Amino acid sequence: MKAATFLAAVLMAGCGYHLAGTGTTIPEGARTVRIEAFVNHTRETGLEIRLHRAVEDEFRRHGTPRVVTDGEADLVLSGDIRSFSSIPVAFSATDEAVQYQGIMRVGMRLTDSKTGHVLFENKLLQESQDFGAVSGVVITSSPHFQRGTIDARDLPDLTNVQIGQARRGQAARDLIELLARDIYIQATEGF
Repeated sequence: MKAATFLAAVLMAGCGYHLAGTGTTIPEGARTVRIEAFVNHTRETGLEIRLHRAVEDEFRRHGTPRVVTDGEADLVLSGDIRSFSSIPVAFSATDEAVQYQGIMRVGMRLTDSKTGHVLFENKLLQESQDFGAVSGVVITSSPHFQRGTIDARDLPDLTNVQIGQARRGQAARDLIELLARDIYIQATEGF
């Protein structure tokens, strides 16, 4: 029995299995990373700037590798925003869309700047979030609403289009934060 357990442990170690948070795609000696501007393939202006800032902030929050903005870096993180869409997922009795799902898709690549070797690449990283688009389905006590820019007292005075646009904008900001966290984890741990 002990031999079987030992053999299983050796095989799992050899196959690259490890606990989340213990692996790394960053080579030893790599101390700095330059995060390039993301290419925006959507019609939403400014997404690339917000994602770039959010990814830099995520790396800075963790502290390693250290972010450098110019000069030589050991690693280069690049990527692109493939799409940002809003799909209706709930309808009223009159077939009016009352809730949407915002979906953002990005691709990312981490390379060794000295060799050009791709250390990690994910061509499709996706996050999604639902958001209400009319006053009747907006939950004003939810954390997502409270982080937004609409005051609950103003809801009766806004059109559904205004509410939908504001909620879509907040969903985009939330998705960017989620994707920045995902990009950091994947770049540093390879998950």
